[in-house]
Amino acid sequence: MTVMAVNQYRQAAARLHSIPRMSCGFYPTPLEDLSRLREALGGGPRLLIKRDDYTGVGCGGNKVRKLEYALARAAADGAEVVITMGGEKSNHARMTAAMCARLGLGCVLVLNLAAAGSVPPGFKPASLFIDEAFGAEIHLVGGREERKATAERIAAELRREGKRVTTIPLGASDPLGALGFARAVEEAAAQLNALGARPTHIFHASSSGGTQAGLLAGCRLFGFEDVSVIGVSADDSSASIGSEIAGMVKGVYELLDVPAPERPGDRITVLDDYVGPGYGLSAPESAAASSLLARAEGVLLDPVYTAKAMAALIDWIEKGRLTERDTALFWHTGGQMAMFFTPA
Repeated sequence: MTVMAVNQYRQAAARLHSIPRMSCGFYPTPLEDLSRLREALGGGPRLLIKRDDYTGVGCGGNKVRKLEYALARAAADGAEVVITMGGEKSNHARMTAAMCARLGLGCVLVLNLAAAGSVPPGFKPASLFIDEAFGAEIHLVGGREERKATAERIAAELRREGKRVTTIPLGASDPLGALGFARAVEEAAAQLNALGARPTHIFHASSSGGTQAGLLAGCRLFGFEDVSVIGVSADDSSASIGSEIAGMVKGVYELLDVPAPERPGDRITVLDDYVGPGYGLSAPESAAASSLLARAEGVLLDPVYTAKAMAALIDWIEKGRLTERDTALFWHTGGQMAMFFTPA
């Protein structure tokens, strides 16, 4: 990287700190070795975990980092009501409801019903119960394709009533939200230095793409441009998610007034071969990965996202795609509430 490029990225890092955000999360989240998991796997790469399930608000998870930027803009725009969408077990919806309650904003959630067979008869997802506890107004729809139109209709109705409304995209995944994970790389860099570690790979669950876009931009801003950021899809195809990520990475660079790479898509890796039977449905490999981590390290994963990402990491180790020369950082994005249900 040229001296000019280095200076540009230093300036971009300074601009990142100047963009308004709500300070709601508990930072830094822990970054730890997974030495017992490595032992259980018979060696291989050094394994680390970044515990973003400990961000605190709304039972924790990666969306807090993104929502801090989205809600700062909503507050600056004078919003009274925030509308967002997701699945019935949505981590994003739960954390939005929690943060809106903390900020005194109304919250409307448009949620599609969970996949058939993923909720026991007579029960509802614990996340839905928690959404209600935070005071969110909930609108359930039959499928994903109904969410956007329903959210737009509700927003129009509220505006006719004179309410100031902000709509946050699925997962708070847009360039503004992705800034949360560019900043997270800076946080992790200090922890990695303290451990004397430098990852060769970062594995995480990827769906709406904002987390991966932020990690990619952050790695370039904070000196980790050689790290492979591996997103593991929980639902959509790698091509679909990758396209969304490329657009967001470009948007992050525009927000920070720094030139984007000529081919931003070249470093985007999304794996879609660990989805299993579908979104929200566990696969044998992800269930086994979750069980192994719980028994080896006392760390819980969720069946929707993080268990599939861990299954991918373990599979790469077992197939020799990662060796003792590598250091793999698993970014835990939270979501354990998806394991639990309450009476309907």
